[in-house]
Amino acid sequence: MMIWLFLRITGFLAYFYFTWAVIAGFLRKSNVPKKRKNLLFHMHTNAGWYGLFALTAHFLLVAADTYVNFPLLTLIVPFSTQDRSLYLSLGIIASYLFIIVLFTSDVYLTTMHRTLWKWLHFLTVPAWLLALSHSLGIGSDTFRPIILGFYMITSLSVLFALGYRINKRKMNTSGKGE
Repeated sequence: MMIWLFLRITGFLAYFYFTWAVIAGFLRKSNVPKKRKNLLFHMHTNAGWYGLFALTAHFLLVAADTYVNFPLLTLIVPFSTQDRSLYLSLGIIASYLFIIVLFTSDVYLTTMHRTLWKWLHFLTVPAWLLALSHSLGIGSDTFRPIILGFYMITSLSVLFALGYRINKRKMNTSGKGE
């Protein structure tokens, strides 16, 4: 029971931090004051790395869990198990995408072409959607009101931040010609 609790906590933390990284990234590139952009950049970067640390703990706890007892191969190769294959695989794919984004942003940023980096960085959106789907589909307590509320608030927050960024970008683009 105790490992299940820590498994869920680390999963929630990873999801929360990645969600915050996505929100801060959207807001950072919107029309916010210059002082806030620096703060949002640090929140964006730190949340991504905290998410990776929580994800690593989550992975290690799943690997150590004797109740579910997934072989290691099924935790690193998507669709390699029969038991809850879809939702487990969505989490694995999301993990790989987040890892790609983090390492190309903080480790290989100076050696990459800017356009390639930008395309890779936008993998956070499908990664976040896959992580949300994984969480909703595999969690044994997903339909408890507080858990559903958590997912609803985080989803609406990401949608709001995305809408805000798109709206500000349209306003900036339409105002340039005048």
